Amino acid sequence: MYRAIVTYTDGTSREKELQMRETERGFAVTLPCGQIEKPAERVDFMPDYASAREGEEGYFALNNDLIRFSGHEDAVYETGYCLMHFFGVKTPRACFAAVVTGLWSQHSFVVSREKGVYSIHPRFVLDGQPVEEDMQVEYTFLTDKDADYSGMARVYREYQLHRGGCRLIRDRMNDDLRYAMDAPEIRIRQAWKPVPTPVEEQTDENEPPMHVAADFERVGKILDACKAHGVDKAEFCLVGWNKSGHDGRWPQAFPVEPALGGEAGLRNLTQKAKDMGYRMVCHTNATDCYSISNRWSDSLPMRGRNGEMQKNAQWGGGRMYNMCPASGGEDFMYEDLPKVRDLGFHGLHYIDVITCVPPRRCFSQEHPCSQSDYVRSMDRIAHRAAELMGGFQSEGAYDYIADVCDMVLYVDFHMFHPAHPLIDEKIPMWQLVYHGIILSNPGPATVNYPVKDWKSQLKFVEYGGHPAIYIHSKFVGGDRSNWMGDEDLTCGSDEEIERTAQAIGGVCEEYRNMKDLQLETMERHEQIARDVFVTVYESGTRVICNYRDEAFEAENVTVAPRGYAVIRP
Repeated sequence: MYRAIVTYTDGTSREKELQMRETERGFAVTLPCGQIEKPAERVDFMPDYASAREGEEGYFALNNDLIRFSGHEDAVYETGYCLMHFFGVKTPRACFAAVVTGLWSQHSFVVSREKGVYSIHPRFVLDGQPVEEDMQVEYTFLTDKDADYSGMARVYREYQLHRGGCRLIRDRMNDDLRYAMDAPEIRIRQAWKPVPTPVEEQTDENEPPMHVAADFERVGKILDACKAHGVDKAEFCLVGWNKSGHDGRWPQAFPVEPALGGEAGLRNLTQKAKDMGYRMVCHTNATDCYSISNRWSDSLPMRGRNGEMQKNAQWGGGRMYNMCPASGGEDFMYEDLPKVRDLGFHGLHYIDVITCVPPRRCFSQEHPCSQSDYVRSMDRIAHRAAELMGGFQSEGAYDYIADVCDMVLYVDFHMFHPAHPLIDEKIPMWQLVYHGIILSNPGPATVNYPVKDWKSQLKFVEYGGHPAIYIHSKFVGGDRSNWMGDEDLTCGSDEEIERTAQAIGGVCEEYRNMKDLQLETMERHEQIARDVFVTVYESGTRVICNYRDEAFEAENVTVAPRGYAVIRP
């Protein structure tokens, strides 16, 4: 029996039988939305075939994580909304990929170990609201050489490509995407107010002073230094060009911050970049709002279930609130994007946060917004940015607008530190799906990778990264961590600019020999020996990464200690 357990808002629960239909390589199970006859909190699909006992061979695979069936205490791990809408199971009895194909904007996965039994299942999070579509999960079984996490990733990639959820880079190639693929992405944080903020609700009178790290003239010096170090192509992204600097007053962007040189200074800079053969884009925001904004109203934030404004972090502009696209957030972006383009920006336009947070819900009666509504709104905004500027990029790896996303700043926030005790290993599952589709930097740990430790540098290569440089990545004070690391590239003096440009030049030299692989899908990743991993691309090119302190011999090639080798077919 294929069954689901529905937990209702009134505290009761009920078991329901799922509808099942066979597919070419497995089957799909569905619970029609009409069967949710009263408000419900969640629906758990409970497959009997997705379990394993302590000590058995195999694993669960989800996000970029592997969970093996040994060595854990009893625990429950609810993932929350996942980077991708699937998980994989490999046991001695079966291997399959489970793809959420209905109501995917409201899913979570639940992993547990109880009395020596490991299990995993999908959960649909309803929050007591009307259910907009049928809930469905499709199971595809894998055998022989496909029966591993690389095969699971291929199932999901094929599903996404077939339904139009994404497109290969080579199939949508244009001049802007080609340029971005060939060039490092260089973000420059120009100005910011203290974070965390000492003033939660800011006004013109009590707004904290802004620190200026790089005005438009200084950014021009960075461009000159990069050119002097042989950087022929680069896409520069200005962060904090807007009023009051980085995250200063969203959704207010204008006027261009006067302390940086104002609109005239910015126009001179974008023209200078163009004359030098560089692309220049900027950082904007479609999801956050602050009460200091000249666009603020109490109706602008999303509302929680009890009608309260949805609060977020205390950041540069004060207390951050989640902005509702239905109450003005989307309209503000449509108003601002043409103005941004007219400043001279051109390339993969960056809109912060969108792909770094799950689809949000607004419970307001005046401007309700479901998760599906939110996804459609963000997709429209991203498409409009791409139409005007040439392309679109964002911060993280949630894939609900993968159809329009050209690049992400980082994929896995927990590359070296698993998010839960049940997680045993990290794998490039996202890259196995999206390499050759979305340009990506593996994680915050590999931002500025040339000045990071050797493990971060090697992980960048193993995961097929696209270079992401962040000048002044560090800006957070107090007890808050700098999530991109303590190593930084800066521009506070001519000497610092020289050091930064030299590092960027080195990145370009190394990347030049491997950038062609960005057009290829990643077909396999596996460990071939202790601390040695191979990544295989669709052309047959193999990249072997050696994390040992001694050399490793493979395929008639000696891979240096803490180094890598690229073996072309």
